[in-house]
Amino acid sequence: MATFLNYSPNQSISLSDRSIAYGDGLFETILVSSKRLHNIDDHLNRLMRGCFKLSLQFNYEDQQKLVTFLNALALTYDTPHVFKVIVTRGEGGRGYLPNHDILPNVIVSTSTAPDFSKIRSKGVSLGVSSVPSTMNRYLAGMKHLNRLENVMAKNALSECCFEDVMLDDNNYLVECIQSNVFWFKDGVLKTPILDKGGVQGTMRSQVINRQMMYPVEVGRYRVKELESAEEIFITNSLMGVVPVTNFIGQSFPIGMNTRKIKALLNY
Repeated sequence: MATFLNYSPNQSISLSDRSIAYGDGLFETILVSSKRLHNIDDHLNRLMRGCFKLSLQFNYEDQQKLVTFLNALALTYDTPHVFKVIVTRGEGGRGYLPNHDILPNVIVSTSTAPDFSKIRSKGVSLGVSSVPSTMNRYLAGMKHLNRLENVMAKNALSECCFEDVMLDDNNYLVECIQSNVFWFKDGVLKTPILDKGGVQGTMRSQVINRQMMYPVEVGRYRVKELESAEEIFITNSLMGVVPVTNFIGQSFPIGMNTRKIKALLNY
């Protein structure tokens, strides 16, 4: 594992960095294989949307510097890796209000990519989490550093399930602990709206924007919608498209529609 702080090798960061006290920052998890960055445009677009919303001093020139570094770093790896990019607001004093002149810190870490080929082929079991997804319209969609609810949900995950669906306070579907969820019903591809919570995953964007085979419906759904689905799959940037073969004890096939989506997105 290699770690970099502001593009220089480093394994430490100042204790006054606001990411430690307040989770004041954003992150991206990028798959690297065949010496290239996967879905980099979607990752950058989400990162920049988050920087704008949080008023982080990270502009287009900073983005280009990051991309240049990541592309050069990708050329040094012959095997699939994961690049985790964290952009913090930087080092500020005590209190919620940050200094306006502080500069962000950029942290990049690398690790060997997990092998998800088996679950992409065989499918996974999905449950429903007892931990609710936080509802905050202002933070919805961003991949910010405040992920404590996901940590709690992961700790509560049953051994028989690969993932759990998380619900909001009104018991509407939001997302899974570390992935987005889709399903087919009557030829329509459905997924929850993320206007009050959840992360707008890069693979979620790929599925919605790149495939033109099926009408897509984004809305508010309850658990019963998944129970009545014909096919279910989950997505994230590392594992791609993974079929769900069991949802709270009910079996589901790896259907033709899911296979077509996987093939289209090269997963």
